[in-house]
Amino acid sequence: MKNTYLIKIAYRKNLSLHKITSLIESVKGVKIKHLNLIIKGKNFVGVLALEVSQLIDLDAVVILVRSNREVSNVEKLNSGCLTITGDAYCSL
Repeated sequence: MKNTYLIKIAYRKNLSLHKITSLIESVKGVKIKHLNLIIKGKNFVGVLALEVSQLIDLDAVVILVRSNREVSNVEKLNSGCLTITGDAYCSL
């Protein structure tokens, strides 16, 4: 069974959208369901809805994206979320 979770991301304009999406979808079991980005100053900021097969896949995505120096912020959104071991996961 696949669940959908939300993450918020901010990254510089010079980083390509293709690089971000391919980085996220390189994690096995993860698919981008919805992408909503806007320009705020020198950054793109947005929310991604990710379809993951296991919660550990979501953690892997967050760690992988945070390791990129061009990405300034990655966080899991917590409105109406399930909390497991201190992390908040949003299920749609």
